[in-house]
Amino acid sequence: MNKKIDLRILRSKHSIKKAFIELLNEKGYEGITIQDIADKAMINRNTFYLHYQNKPDLLNVSMDELLEELNSTLKQCSSSKTPVSGSMLEQLMQTILEKIKDNIPFYRALLLDENRIYGFQSKMEEIIKNTVEDGLDDISLKISKELLLQYIASTFMGIVIWWVKNDFSYTPNELASQFGKILTHGHLKAAGISIDD
Repeated sequence: MNKKIDLRILRSKHSIKKAFIELLNEKGYEGITIQDIADKAMINRNTFYLHYQNKPDLLNVSMDELLEELNSTLKQCSSSKTPVSGSMLEQLMQTILEKIKDNIPFYRALLLDENRIYGFQSKMEEIIKNTVEDGLDDISLKISKELLLQYIASTFMGIVIWWVKNDFSYTPNELASQFGKILTHGHLKAAGISIDD
């Protein structure tokens, strides 16, 4: 009997989240009502409130699940204290891009300008900073660690958002490779522009 109840709860939550993601892409966060979610998920409002307090609660739970999955994947792919290198950052980028491709509608809804949820973007940046920072512990840096981490995370997110906006015009591998070149050679040198010293 408990298994049936658990399955019903899982189905309801899945329907609610699926409806929410579709509505985010159609209307943007501000344009969505609880009734919209209930109608799209084919549930009544009471069922929604059994699982979530309100629309912000649904958003936060959904974002936290997505970010926890991303964080967990990054921890698995880069063992703790892996020294930062071009190949490590390239692998990190490829892993993130592949996770985004696994859940395109949700990432598109959370990252595009018209309905961007800024808290989500900053939380993704923090995950990137933390992952990279672990690999900087044994490296003597010539510039501020905080500045370097912010630069890498901001560049990462700028490229990710551009990629989502441009309908994933490169494969994760192609884009990660170019990102790695930009970071390891500097953006002007990677583009083939000569730099006067």
